Amino acid sequence: MFSQNAKRGPFPDALIFQPVLRLRDAFPLDNYEYLKIYALQVDDISRHLRKNHDVLKSTRRHLNSLIRSLHLPNPDLLPARADGSTPHPHLALQVGAACKYCDLRSTSLEVLSRHLKKAHECEIRRAGSKRKYWLRDHIEERLTFQSWTAKDILRSWIVSTSDRQPERGSVNSGLLPQETSDPVKNFAQQLFTEERERLEKQSGVRRPFDGSAPTPSLMTNWMRRAGWHDLFSGACRKILVTLSEMPWTTGRPVWLGVYDGEVLHSPVGDERRLALIMAALDRLFDRCGETVRCTDVCVRRWLRGKFPDRPYKAPFELVIRPASERAYRKELKRCLCLWLRLLQLPPSTASNFGQTLSGRKSDQSTQTIRISHTKRIAPKNTKTKTKIAMKREEDNEEYSEDDDGSDAESFTVWSSNSQEIGPDDPAADVVLQFCYHMVTEDFEDGRSSSTMLVYFSAVRGLSTPSGDEYLRPHRFTPILSRLIYCARLIFLEALLPRFPHKYVGIASRPRYGQLKTLNAVRRERMCDGTLSPMGEFLSLLAYGNALQRCEGPVYHFHWSEDGDVLSWDGHSRLSMDSFRGLAREVLRSATLRCKRLMYDWEPADINLNNIRDKISTTTPGYSFVSDPANGLADAYLDLFLRACASPTDGLLKKHGQDQSTWDAKAAQAYLDGHDEFLKMLMVLFNLDGGQAARISELLTIEHCNTSSRLRGICIYGAKMFSITRHHKTRLSTNNEFQVARFFSKPVTMLAYRYLVYIRPVAYTILRKCFLHASEDTLLFAPASRSGSWTTKTFTEELRQFSKAVPGISFGIGVQLYRQLSIAITEKHVHRVAINFNRFDDVTNAAEEDVAFAWQSGHRPMQRYSTYGLDGAFPDQLQPALLRICQGLGRVACVPKD
Repeated sequence: MFSQNAKRGPFPDALIFQPVLRLRDAFPLDNYEYLKIYALQVDDISRHLRKNHDVLKSTRRHLNSLIRSLHLPNPDLLPARADGSTPHPHLALQVGAACKYCDLRSTSLEVLSRHLKKAHECEIRRAGSKRKYWLRDHIEERLTFQSWTAKDILRSWIVSTSDRQPERGSVNSGLLPQETSDPVKNFAQQLFTEERERLEKQSGVRRPFDGSAPTPSLMTNWMRRAGWHDLFSGACRKILVTLSEMPWTTGRPVWLGVYDGEVLHSPVGDERRLALIMAALDRLFDRCGETVRCTDVCVRRWLRGKFPDRPYKAPFELVIRPASERAYRKELKRCLCLWLRLLQLPPSTASNFGQTLSGRKSDQSTQTIRISHTKRIAPKNTKTKTKIAMKREEDNEEYSEDDDGSDAESFTVWSSNSQEIGPDDPAADVVLQFCYHMVTEDFEDGRSSSTMLVYFSAVRGLSTPSGDEYLRPHRFTPILSRLIYCARLIFLEALLPRFPHKYVGIASRPRYGQLKTLNAVRRERMCDGTLSPMGEFLSLLAYGNALQRCEGPVYHFHWSEDGDVLSWDGHSRLSMDSFRGLAREVLRSATLRCKRLMYDWEPADINLNNIRDKISTTTPGYSFVSDPANGLADAYLDLFLRACASPTDGLLKKHGQDQSTWDAKAAQAYLDGHDEFLKMLMVLFNLDGGQAARISELLTIEHCNTSSRLRGICIYGAKMFSITRHHKTRLSTNNEFQVARFFSKPVTMLAYRYLVYIRPVAYTILRKCFLHASEDTLLFAPASRSGSWTTKTFTEELRQFSKAVPGISFGIGVQLYRQLSIAITEKHVHRVAINFNRFDDVTNAAEEDVAFAWQSGHRPMQRYSTYGLDGAFPDQLQPALLRICQGLGRVACVPKD
């Protein structure tokens, strides 16, 4: 396509396209078919018209002579038009992509991806991290091409369309005044083009890192406390970040960067050795977990204590989720990778990466070299594969929920057991010795940055992959929490291990005097205010947690004047009607799915006023469904009989003349439908009943009591509600934190039918048809397969529904919905309780109701606790708390009826 200003080839438009006018008079074809004729040999044109267009022979007579007289040029010899030309009306458009580094163009992203990996590996590594990159960042997508021959992408050119201008090197003529002289226009266009090229080169690239220390008036409190400006003055930050990456086991050297004109690589042998060390560290953490499980609460309280003279109120616990466990282990793995890679570099080069390296003591270097040769002492029969696979974990913020970065561990039962942990593991023993040295290392000249662990934490304070940004407190405090957690594991394993570490001379813990052994070292190395890495971490964590409260929320919402439209980030908007439409869409889909699982059976409406639910009952297996007074334990049999005998999608099929058997496909389809409906119900539980819960807590709701836990679904005041228990607050405060969320009538009916009918039928099918007797007490768990659901499962379901709602042009994830529900609650839900001092009975502001407490012979605090009147705090599930939570349900988006 030739634009008005495009450079023309040797064949003008008239020579190429004007003969088409003569062909149009004879053959009623579209323009694209005429262009296909250009690509044919003259003798094949007549055959093409007969075969593809049913042109009569009489019409095609003398056609070859006519074509030869036109002297049509060969389209294969025509030069390509200039990129950025306007589309020509007689040529077809192709949508494709192009490589940013060469002229390769293709309609397949897969072809371009293979090309980038093969031909431009160095460019990709220079542009970012060598593992965590997007190939799409190196591809120009959504380009529009045209070519002389059909689908000839290799000889095509880029055309500009109305919705995209890929070629931005020319000046819009409307921007220049007509009276501007030609020299000024030309020079202005040159400057315009140069600036465009500069912007394109900087596209997706951050601004250069300013390593100079700011003036005292510009330095923030966080940077003044961390001291990173002085620590990294003159250091190669990008290389330091690369050195701390996990091992790369692709069989090729790892590109570290360019320093002083020298290209730095990590050899393949070193990377394989690092991988073995990481496996040894995993085995060491397995042994640490076994030691923690077999250590008394009293010792673990002292281990978690920050002060030398008293223990913490709650014991040290293992993390709860496998993903968290991998993230915590990964911090210490990064630390080992940093120092082992640094010590493999020439001393003259390594000393220039930071002032700390120039003063490394000889014993540190000796231990580092010793651990780097663990390949020689690795046990031959030891499997390097551990329970937690050594794979790279991508940062998945779209599925994550808010994390306060507090130093609070969660509990779990690890999958490994003592039988899987071998008594002799020389490689793990050497790793333990080196890690314990880092945890208890002395400050040199009173500087915390002189220790390996603190210096590594400063490197983690640089953003990845380029290290051109210092992390703010809300992003750095989780890193500190992980390092503190790992340090405590190493400290306990080195002092009081359950099994001995014979290779490094560490005996198993004594039968008596364990607390004395622990505190003898803990007071000097593991407490706040000590000259040790742990002392620095605890101090910096407390300061960071205090500062991050002043940084404001992640989302800054703004309401329209009428209070109907919520906006954030400048361009994202959500109306209240669309927000309510999300819950309505989920409710509609769940209702249809429930009707299908009920086989179109409509049981009689139930009056919840007649349902007995003793919330205080702790008997294992108890719920309102199993309560004998309600008579609901066998109600599912009616649905089960209908499901078995249904002529459509029935669970049984005829086998022979007089026999019947299970229809496995129909049974599996019912279980799959059960799981789909349960996902919808899970989303409805979070959309209905007030502000959204954390998904990690929503997934812990149980439908009946267990031997040690209370159920999370109850009925109170003829309304169904859920109870979520905040495990993070419970562990940090050592108190219960319970939140009740009441459901609207439609959601209550769906949940009632699920608990009474659908769930028992699904698990009966699982038991009878598939011979799998598994009765999981967790409410939100799949029945069609083993395993459990995660936050990712909920997010995918929520985003799928949000995209189907008119007025919502983006996917709503877990974190965004929590923020939206909180913002809407603050705007549209009035306070249901006022501030008051519930224990005040001595001042003139005391309520007259305190007389009731005096009359019962109690002070207010004792009366509220004894008679179940304390409803101001969620540490007890009292009636007053339930009444308050019931009022908060007015934010619900589901219709009441």
